[in-house]
Amino acid sequence: MKNMLEYQKLDMELMRLKASSLKSADRANLAKLKNIIVDAHNTGNKLEENAQKLLDNYNKLKKQYDANYEKVQKLISTDLESIEADNVDSYLYQINSLSSELFMLDRNINNIVVEIKNSLKNFDVTKKNMIKAKEKYNECKEKCEKEVQTITPKLKEIEAKMKALESQIPADLFAKYKAIKADKIFPVFVCLDNGHCSGCRVELPTSRTNKLKTEGTIVCECHRIIYNK
Repeated sequence: MKNMLEYQKLDMELMRLKASSLKSADRANLAKLKNIIVDAHNTGNKLEENAQKLLDNYNKLKKQYDANYEKVQKLISTDLESIEADNVDSYLYQINSLSSELFMLDRNINNIVVEIKNSLKNFDVTKKNMIKAKEKYNECKEKCEKEVQTITPKLKEIEAKMKALESQIPADLFAKYKAIKADKIFPVFVCLDNGHCSGCRVELPTSRTNKLKTEGTIVCECHRIIYNK
């Protein structure tokens, strides 16, 4: 039992070191920064797609504007004396209609230009934020790697001691330990504390504590194995 308890003690220390490393502030920042980078990347892609759509719309409207402008120029350059009196109203209507369309197209083009500028501005801001996040991410990553390097020798030392103890622990006892731990119950072996299980704090009846004295260990309702100090 002594070797088993020493193994459990080392196992607990190993878990504590790994947990402290995983829950460090730098590692938490690393996860946050990674999410920021991913979000910025996705936002950048959406802005790029939107900018392309706006540019396509701009080119389409500009083409329509140029075509209408050319029509207006032809109408304006027409010799008024060559227009028959009955066709004057139709002539003026065409000019007014095309002029209105040009006005609307010009307004829409200007709106798209503003949208394109805003989209490019947002893209630039997103790109800068992503670059900053990547820089901070690399800094945090370096710190985390150094942290791992710092505790790695200690982890290997503990693991080596545990490996050496395995051969000194009865196979059936070690199998029970691994099975109970696999059910996320830890520590597996706990001592009797003033008639209570020191794992779950349940008070044990006298008949069970007497059994503990004769058999050396008993299994608690919490599935931990209780032993006498």
